[in-house]
Amino acid sequence: MREIHRKIPELIEAEEIGAYCTVVESKGSTPQKPGSKLLILPDLQNIGTLGGGCVEAEARRQAIGLMQGGIPRLLDFRLDSDYGWDDGLICGGNMKIFIDLPQSNDDAFMFTRLEDLIGEKVPHVFATVVKSEVNDIKAGMKMIAASNGDCIGSLGDSTLESAMQRESAEVLAENSPRIFRWNSGDVWVFMDPVQPRPTLLIAGAGHVGQALCHLGDWLDFDIVIVDDRPDFASKERLPEADQIVIGDIADELRKFPIDNMTYAVIVTRGHRHDEEALYSVVESDACYVGLIGSRRKIKLIYDDLLALGVSKERLARVYAPIGLDINSKTVPEIAVSIAAQLIQIRNNIRKDVRFDSQPARMPTVKVSDST
Repeated sequence: MREIHRKIPELIEAEEIGAYCTVVESKGSTPQKPGSKLLILPDLQNIGTLGGGCVEAEARRQAIGLMQGGIPRLLDFRLDSDYGWDDGLICGGNMKIFIDLPQSNDDAFMFTRLEDLIGEKVPHVFATVVKSEVNDIKAGMKMIAASNGDCIGSLGDSTLESAMQRESAEVLAENSPRIFRWNSGDVWVFMDPVQPRPTLLIAGAGHVGQALCHLGDWLDFDIVIVDDRPDFASKERLPEADQIVIGDIADELRKFPIDNMTYAVIVTRGHRHDEEALYSVVESDACYVGLIGSRRKIKLIYDDLLALGVSKERLARVYAPIGLDINSKTVPEIAVSIAAQLIQIRNNIRKDVRFDSQPARMPTVKVSDST
């Protein structure tokens, strides 16, 4: 999503037009859900997806036509045998896709502010008029309602804007995109909640940390990686990292502003570093703390931390051995197992873990300089 947000102002500055396509409503079995996005560039390359297949192909065809002097348009798809698919894949549902053609300085400003709020980790709703029967309200008008009270942009009517602001609190709370139908359905506004990207704090820039840095960026985390080795913790090895911190791992972790949107992953190069790193974050508000290593190593670390006064309840929150049990053996497989667990936690399907129970097991990993 962020690549799309960043690209649109670039196109506008270059006086080029792209087609910004968004699924704004879906019912039944459909290839993508509301909020899915696709940006068609002037050279007809894509960023993002609407789910592929014939729906995306038809949306692309119409969007490319609109790029040649057209106006924003709401497309309605009925996914059944009457549509005449040529590939035999019938989903069975309805999709509405809005084709926007952002090209004004106001559009550029809105998408720039959207990126600013994401960077500032301020939850907000990005509202776009997708259908209007009211003269002063045009399809493509945009407004941002932020949780800090900021209201940016205009929907062309103050009463509509006030109603949208009231609705945005519920949309953010449910984190569910929807169409807001106003004035007896004369105006449809797509309300897209944008939650701050969680931070993936990786202690250790070795091979596992490097692989997880790549995956975490792909999975929409802000990546911060900490290591005391400049040759490992470099932009050349970690191009996806948003922040690279070089220094004593335990000290830097203690200084880092960990909150309940932080996922702390400990994959350093040795037992001592792992223990010190865990001690630095175990009492924090991180929503996830994971520790790599064998069960024997983890038990030794837990015994040491208990002796230092860390409670059993705090240690019970740690995922160790880290990752889902997919019988992983190689570094990429280990990184995938960790990433899968991060997704599981982020999507709120975590099960309670007791201190005397064992989380899903990952095969024993011997931590060395090649970690």
